[in-house]
Parts: sequence; structure tokens; C-alpha cells
Amino acid sequence: MNKAIQTLLLSAALLPVSSAIAQDFDDVVINIHPVSGGVSYIEGRGGNMGLFIGDDGVFLIDDQYAPLTARIVAAIRSLSDEPIRFLVNTHMHPDHTGGNENFGRMGTMIFGHDNVRSQMLAAEYAEEPPLITFSDDMSFHINGEVVHVFKVPNAHTNGDVFIKFQGSNVIHTGDVYRTTTFPYIDVANGGSYLGTIEALNVLIEESDADTKIVPGHGGVSNVEEVTAFRNMLVVIRDRVAAAIRDGKSLEEIQGAGLTAEYDERWAGSGRIGGSASMLAAVYEDLAN
Repeated sequence: MNKAIQTLLLSAALLPVSSAIAQDFDDVVINIHPVSGGVSYIEGRGGNMGLFIGDDGVFLIDDQYAPLTARIVAAIRSLSDEPIRFLVNTHMHPDHTGGNENFGRMGTMIFGHDNVRSQMLAAEYAEEPPLITFSDDMSFHINGEVVHVFKVPNAHTNGDVFIKFQGSNVIHTGDVYRTTTFPYIDVANGGSYLGTIEALNVLIEESDADTKIVPGHGGVSNVEEVTAFRNMLVVIRDRVAAAIRDGKSLEEIQGAGLTAEYDERWAGSGRIGGSASMLAAVYEDLAN
């Protein structure tokens, strides 16, 4: 183990108590999956990280949990010895921002939407918020192409952004889109079911048949799959709207089987990605 990795492990050990502490990370393996050109995604535990390498340096999207930083850096170093220059947080949650402090100590510049920083501070997260924020969009000119980072309608949270690698034709969506479960709408932090549909419409508009779409969780997708996912959410929205017009309560809606034909494929086993929490978010948007 080299000195840099030892230093990172020590740094991680000194971080404030966070949601990561209750987890066991010993068995986590970091895998890098090529996507297109110099763009890959990093799978470990937590949200998919984006990785873009080239002569100008390393560009990252999200950073999972603090205890994994050393292993993530080691995996990156298997592909590039260039400085890790920039890191963009797609939203506020700890499985996407947990490594911020570690990477910041390495000299990486960390960016996020204004609401990512404000919501993390309001929630009193132990994780370090992004150090540089923006309101609408920004572009990085690195490794021979333009990387466009732009705010989308409030969806998973109120700080969601997409990152589009224009030359490689890759879009990283953060947790607005996932290929593993129903969407999780963090209503407490500004998320919106209707906004998720709007954000997916933006994703469809920004994509063509060849666009590689990296979700927050799950494998690489495409615009056809995103369109089917969006259409499912529209069907569920319309069913809930009809139930509300019929005077149904939230509890009745959650027990009415409105997602039955989708549950086997999409329903998560818990609150995150489960049908009940999603239906509560739909109800929140439509009944108020």
C-alpha cells in the first residue's frame, strides 16, 4: 500500500460520524465499467460514480462513502496517474457525497448545485458539502471535449443535475433515473414525482439513439429504456389522480394495487425504491 493510500485511509478514519459508519465496507469491491471514449462509471457501494480520464486530468461525478475513498483512488490509478482535478455532486445524499472531504484534502475542486450545499447544511449532514456551487449550469472544457452540467426540475431532490459528455455522447443522471427500482422521491429535501417526469423528459430530449445513459444505480441504459420508464410513471400518475378524484385516501391508494403489473420488476424491498413511498410522493404532488 503506497503512502498516498495510507494517508487517505487515515483521513477517512478521522471524518465526522456519518451514515457510513453503521455499514460494513470490508467486502466492497470497486469495479470500473467503460462506457464510451474516456468515460466510465465506477461501481462500489452507493451511487454510480462517473469517471472521465485524459491528458488534462481526471473528472469525477460523485464519490460514494468516505471509507471507500482509498479503494476508489487505487482503482482510478490503475487507469490514470493524472491529477483528480474536478468532482461534481449530482445531489446531496451521503452515498454520493461521502468522499467529498477526502477528495477535497487531495486538492480536488468539488462542485454542486446551490441547493446541494444548502440542503446538506440544513440537514446537518456530517458529509462535506460542495465547495463551489452554481445556480443553472456550467461547462468544463477538459480532455478534448465539453462536459455540460445542468440543473433539471426538482426530482429526486431539489438539487439534481445531469452531466452530459458532449463528445462521448454520455449522460450521467444521478438518482433522477435508476434501472434497479421505482424512483425514490426525497420529498423532505425538495423532491417531486411530477418533477421526476419533467426531468426524464429533459433526459429524453437531450438523448439520441446512440446516447449512453449512466443511472444513479444500475447498469448503462439508453433513451428507449428511459422513455419506457417515463411512460410507466405517467400511467401511475394518472391512476393516482383518478383515485384522488374518487376521494381515496393515501392509505387506500397504497393498497389498491395501482402498480401491480410493475412491482415484480421495479418495486424495491424497502422505503427507497418501494411502491408505497413512491405513491406517497405522487399523492403529495397531486393532492396538495
